[in-house]
Amino acid sequence: MRVLGKTNLDIFWLKDNRLADLNNLPDSDVLAVKILEDVEAALDGFRGIFWILEIKE
Repeated sequence: MRVLGKTNLDIFWLKDNRLADLNNLPDSDVLAVKILEDVEAALDGFRGIFWILEIKE
């Protein structure tokens, strides 16, 4: 835990209500595929932005 002045950066108490059932998660390979799909989609978005910016220059 790191404390800066009176600011406490310990965020253990934050909860994500979408993760209510942590005992019923998909298999790790399913999660890995989903993460890979999300990263690829994000890269496609960045490529599109880069392409637009490159055309304008």
